[in-house]
Amino acid sequence: MFARFRQTPKRLQVSLVETRRLEGKVRAEHIASLGSIVVPWTVADRIAFWTRLHERLGRLSNRLDAAKQGEIIGAVYARIPLPTPDEQRALQLENAETDERLFSQFEAMFDEKIGGEEALVAKTEAAIAADQTTAADIKTRLSAARDRIARLNNGEAVAGGLGKPVTYEDALAFLRAGGWTKADIKRSLLLSTLSGEEFEEFLQEARKRDDRRSIDNAALAEVLKRRGMRRLQILREALRAGRSSERG
Repeated sequence: MFARFRQTPKRLQVSLVETRRLEGKVRAEHIASLGSIVVPWTVADRIAFWTRLHERLGRLSNRLDAAKQGEIIGAVYARIPLPTPDEQRALQLENAETDERLFSQFEAMFDEKIGGEEALVAKTEAAIAADQTTAADIKTRLSAARDRIARLNNGEAVAGGLGKPVTYEDALAFLRAGGWTKADIKRSLLLSTLSGEEFEEFLQEARKRDDRRSIDNAALAEVLKRRGMRRLQILREALRAGRSSERG
């Protein structure tokens, strides 16, 4: 048996062949494929090839003794050199440096993302705290109003309450003082018109759209619009910058 090499425009194929004499003629019988490697190859390609080669030869140990395996390995080594320890260390260093560049970018991206989420949480918590204060004041006023109603209905004398009744404009001013915008007020008034079933349907639709990415994308689109730049242009520039850093 011997190793046979077949060169194609893009790969070098290696196979195990055994010659037999049949009807007075020597014929080559294909025994097994020993793998192939891209041409031109890199150190990583050679490492992968030699790893698979030893695995394949291991499966053929019932047909190849140690001497024959050594002979085949020698023939392959003459065509496809086994990577040296120095080459392997250089590849390890190159891959580690590539990983370092990549994950440095990922680290910055996730730090920025987490920072934005933390800022959003802080803003939400501040809004909740302010609303809780306002809600507590409302509950106090509501309780007082109900108490006056009950006492007046019982014929009791109640102090105060002789001014003008609260108007719609007064209610709007109260809400604005609590940080509500015109859009918030309009939205709440519309929600108040929904039935219980309609409100549940609204919540389901809201959950579908409650996506931080859509918020980020809208904000990013607005910033790029102000800069007069398109997303595709930005992405192309970022990719070119990444390739330049890898070559450097």
